[in-house]
Amino acid sequence: MALQAYDDFVARVANGYWMSQPIWDEIQTATTALLAAPTTNCQRCGYTRNMPSPLPSGVTAYIPTKIAVHWAGADILRGILVAKMISFGSLNIATPTFTDGSAMPTVTELGVSRSLSSAILAEVTTVLNATPGSLTVTYVDQDGNTAETTTADALTASAAVRSCAFVKLNSPDWGARDITAASRTGGTTPTGAIQFWGLIPIMFVSCNSAQAPNYAHENLLLQHFNPARLGAGDRVGCFVMGATATKCVQGDIFIVGDN
Repeated sequence: MALQAYDDFVARVANGYWMSQPIWDEIQTATTALLAAPTTNCQRCGYTRNMPSPLPSGVTAYIPTKIAVHWAGADILRGILVAKMISFGSLNIATPTFTDGSAMPTVTELGVSRSLSSAILAEVTTVLNATPGSLTVTYVDQDGNTAETTTADALTASAAVRSCAFVKLNSPDWGARDITAASRTGGTTPTGAIQFWGLIPIMFVSCNSAQAPNYAHENLLLQHFNPARLGAGDRVGCFVMGATATKCVQGDIFIVGDN
């Protein structure tokens, strides 16, 4: 990483290698738990545009230095997870047809190269019908074992867009490197679409007030040892755990270009 000291970041800002990406969203319809098990659900309550692609001249990566988020509505006492989103793929439950996405990236840590793993987050992108059937996912687990297929898990009737849930993996798995297939079984003339995400956490912002609207911010340079790095086309999302109610979210991510 070329930027190693605080002064390095200051110099890059002074030379114009910085930008801000807005976070925004509005949940107009209350969401529901997407899967029968586990029952814990969440909302994707905000996101950024994709990072500019290709990388600008003189920039090798985008480094977020500060995140500020402002939200109002019900569930304001819940904190927000901010994470880089990796598209594992999507499923049209009507046919059913799985469209493959990307695998989790490989990183070098303590001199060792390894593949990252993530929980599998399923998100409704097209509202489900009243009898959508059950979901199964085939994935590569955290140890690289392929063809791990989950037990069929019932989809919630009429789940609204943005309804999310973490897919229950096989025991003793705790993460997935990739999804290789997904399917829907049962149901009556099922309709709807589901997007699968892998998440690389950047930070967690806790609420600081019981009064709406709520606001949180974090300086990633001063509070984190190893700043996150984003590539061309990457997207950052905000997720509220267990939330179901309507709300609005606004904010910014401030970014310096690495060299």
